[in-house]
Amino acid sequence: MKVTELTERDVVALSEQRGEPDWLRDRRQEAFKAYCDLEWPTRRTEEWRYTDPKRFDLDRPVLHGDAGDAPITRGIVRALGGDVAGSVRMTDNTVGQPQLTVEAAAAGVIIGDLATAAVTHEAVVREHLGAVVGTSTKFDALSLAAHTPGLFVYVPPEAVLDRPLAVTVQVTRPGLVLPRILVVVDRFAEAAIYIDHVGDAEATVIETVEVALGAHAKASIVSTQDWGDHIDHVGAHRVVVGQSAEVAHLEATLGGRTVYLRPDCGLDEPGGRASLYGVYVGSGEQQIEHRSLIHHNASKTTSESMYKGALQGRSRATWFGNIRIEPHAKATSSDETNRNLILTDGAHADSIPFLEIQCSDVVQCGHHSSVGQVDELQLFYLTSRGIPRAEAVRMLVFGFFAEVTDRIDLPGVTETLLAEIEHEIRSGVLSTTDPRRTRRTAVVAERGG
Repeated sequence: MKVTELTERDVVALSEQRGEPDWLRDRRQEAFKAYCDLEWPTRRTEEWRYTDPKRFDLDRPVLHGDAGDAPITRGIVRALGGDVAGSVRMTDNTVGQPQLTVEAAAAGVIIGDLATAAVTHEAVVREHLGAVVGTSTKFDALSLAAHTPGLFVYVPPEAVLDRPLAVTVQVTRPGLVLPRILVVVDRFAEAAIYIDHVGDAEATVIETVEVALGAHAKASIVSTQDWGDHIDHVGAHRVVVGQSAEVAHLEATLGGRTVYLRPDCGLDEPGGRASLYGVYVGSGEQQIEHRSLIHHNASKTTSESMYKGALQGRSRATWFGNIRIEPHAKATSSDETNRNLILTDGAHADSIPFLEIQCSDVVQCGHHSSVGQVDELQLFYLTSRGIPRAEAVRMLVFGFFAEVTDRIDLPGVTETLLAEIEHEIRSGVLSTTDPRRTRRTAVVAERGG
């Protein structure tokens, strides 16, 4: 089956094969109708001005059958080893056997197949599935209509986990995969959820991660895109924050051929707080886009967004950050920052901060954006003390990312990310001088000036 040839009969058959209840089959069918009414995006679509949708091969067959068996050699989840409250691996179109500690199981934590949870935890799944990420775009509607595999993660009221829940999304075979993950952290609960994306094959991944936080809940969500060079990944990663709840969300994009992510957040209840962080490193011909919307839809809500990237080779990155404050959302506070380092002549970055402020009663709202090279004065300081230039550049790059990584106080995150960033940076050839400056210098020398 190809998604470009998807029929309603295919959607119903998929639901029946997974043993889903009638209500979930009906929801798939509703999503399929929306999917049929929507057009595939083109470069003329505003949200796709910077990333050509044709980079995503939709004619690849949807993966079925037994999952491949490939070892995992990278990622935060692997670095944690067994020091987790629970773990599960989604490989191709299957969900593996989940593992939970005795303490997590006793607290009522659930991690497992979404089709099963739609029966055993119908009320929770029915309330939230498709409510966080619906059918507003062609890719979103496709995900809700035809997702496979599906995963459900549930942290019940007042449960507090001192170790993270680890999810690994792995691709081992060529084709198209549609994983969907629903995370619900209920009222007064606290948890950290890590989602690693690993593997390398000629594959297209269309993914949805929807996270719902109950009142006064606290959650840390870490999503790492640690793909190989042949994966194309389009994903909607959205969090809805309840009353006086708090979320810290980190996107780390370190691999993949094309990665297009929407790390969105809805602050729909008073007192909600959101911190959205991101790091990305591009190399070769890689193309990365993060298009984020923080929606202040209630009063006394607070948000912070900080994304930093380093680019080498002929890679390209786009960051589009939008803060939207509704007229009824009074006394809100928000700020967004994006910084980019260009490490080689052929790399390119687009940084587009955007504000939609429809309310005059705002505590603060600001944005900061830059694209540049390594600071020559800082570089001179290090090299004048005997540090080789290439090593000095790498030290400054690590310091550049520290502003983000230092804010993520979670087990295994900072150390693993810095190691991955170091691996990516050392794999490239750095040129930190603007080529235009080099050409001007050459011309002056020729003229004897």
